[in-house]
Formats: sequence, C-alpha cells, structure tokens
Amino acid sequence: MLLTIAGIIAAVAVMNAVYPAVTRSSSAVASASGTVDERIRTNITVVQSVGELDSASSWVDTNSNSLFDFYVWSKNVGNIRIPAIAEVDIFFGQPGGIERIPHEDDAGGGYPQWSYTLEGGATEWGIATTVKFDIKFDDGCPGACTKPTGTYFIRVITPNGVAAESYFSM
Repeated sequence: MLLTIAGIIAAVAVMNAVYPAVTRSSSAVASASGTVDERIRTNITVVQSVGELDSASSWVDTNSNSLFDFYVWSKNVGNIRIPAIAEVDIFFGQPGGIERIPHEDDAGGGYPQWSYTLEGGATEWGIATTVKFDIKFDDGCPGACTKPTGTYFIRVITPNGVAAESYFSM
C-alpha cells in the first residue's frame, strides 16, 4: 500500500515537471512554424528606381522640396499583407558607399531619410500593391545639389527579413 502511494506521488511529480516543458516546446514549435510560413508567403520586388536628374545629369527638383530625391517602387508579389512599412530597412548607395537609410521617423530631422506612399489609393501594403519609397538627401540643395552619375544599389528588406534588391544607373 505504501509503495502504491509513493508510486502515485512520484508519477504526479514527474508529470508536474515534464508537462510544462512539453507545452513550452510545442508552443515554440508552433510559433517557429508560423514565422516560417509568414516568411515563405512574403515576397517583394524592386520595380523601378530613378533619381531627380535630367538627361544632362543635372538636378531637377521634381517635387519642389529643395532636396535630392531617389524614388524606388517596390511591389508586394507574395500572398500575404506586409505590415509596418515604416519598419522596412533600406540600404542605398554606390558600390563601396552603401549605407542604411533611416525612416523619417528615426532620422531625427537629419538626412538622408526615407518616406513612403502607397500607390493606387491603397491603405496597406497588400498583395499586388506597390509602395513608392522616397529617399531624400540634403547635399547642398538647392544650388550645388548633385549626385554622381554611375551605378547605384538599392536593397529593401521587409520587417520579417525578406529582401529585394536592384542595381540602376543614372
């Protein structure tokens, strides 16, 4: 009888020790599975990239903000909405001088910085929606505002780590 009671107590103690670990493990696996599923379903592409230069490589302030702007259009070609566009990472520059450009909310009023608009009246970066990123520089603008011609690199990375990149020339 005493041996039976001791066996039951031991079984309960083992269950109390093992059960929380098993539930934590299954929660971690479910969470990781959800994250992987989200990354697999997320996909973007860089559609177009241009700078405010005319055919003679002179600055043309197309939006009258007295800053040098590069415009990058990126399309959601995945099958899931991309939340928190302001949390996107943008890397930009010429080879050998590529830098991370902060979102305007994180730039502290300094330049370079970027902002975005959703194209076509969209209210979120949903499936098949294009975002226009505006990368702003204050390089002596107006007046001596210039950017060297040549090859530029742009990389757009979603908050969950999916990236698209492109090289373009000006």
